Amino acid sequence: EILQKEDDLQEIVQLVGKDSLSEDQKCTLEVAKIIREDFLQQNGFTDYDFMCPLAKTIGMMKVIVGFHESAQKTMAEFTGEQKIVWNTINNHMKDIIK
Repeated sequence: EILQKEDDLQEIVQLVGKDSLSEDQKCTLEVAKIIREDFLQQNGFTDYDFMCPLAKTIGMMKVIVGFHESAQKTMAEFTGEQKIVWNTINNHMKDIIK
């Protein structure tokens, strides 16, 4: 679902730019990037990517989706002066989300 949303959002970005997206849409784009680049791309020549147990694969996807859901929930709950935007989350997590 996240990757499907990314396709739609990429069309918008190409037409009017990333600044036109809402904060939840920016979050979806970045999490989709994490799924594509960190979860789906594997290197068959490395020991850690060559074979991954199913339980670990499922666990990794649950963590990524859980992060997306938590970020979306946080951005929706905090409004007004205490508003939290994607940039705030991204800056606080930048050492973890590379």
